[in-house]
Amino acid sequence: MDIEKIYRIYFDDLYRFLLYLCKNKEVAQDICSEVFIKSMKSIEKIEDSKVKSYLFQVGKNTYYNYYKRNKKILLTESIEDFDLALESFEKDFLEKENLTKLDMAINNLDNPYKDVVKLRLNELSFKEIGEIYHKNQNWACVVFHRAKEKLKILLEENNE
Repeated sequence: MDIEKIYRIYFDDLYRFLLYLCKNKEVAQDICSEVFIKSMKSIEKIEDSKVKSYLFQVGKNTYYNYYKRNKKILLTESIEDFDLALESFEKDFLEKENLTKLDMAINNLDNPYKDVVKLRLNELSFKEIGEIYHKNQNWACVVFHRAKEKLKILLEENNE
């Protein structure tokens, strides 16, 4: 598979994952571009079935390296504008508040729980997640289940 085809197939998924990690559109775009540039050299050696997990692994590592280099907190950008109608505004506000609580709870998880949840939210299979961590899909499934249990506890604590 050539890099252009891989780019067309996986760019959107990788970008959404990186945007979820860093909460900054420009940074996510930069890191996404860097991932494809890094991958150009070795992508031919990767099996077609493992390309997505390979790209996500490179993306995750590139993000962590970026974060370490810059040593700053990346600010969350508003992804959606609120609907100005009163009913929609109230509904959107409550939904956003719940999503913010969930996002904060996810970010309070230790790794690998945090990363596994984020990868699942970006529709990676347990098999792909296991490949990223050089583990099997059962490991990814167990970690995800444990992460959900920890999230329930964190969310319940926040509601009290």
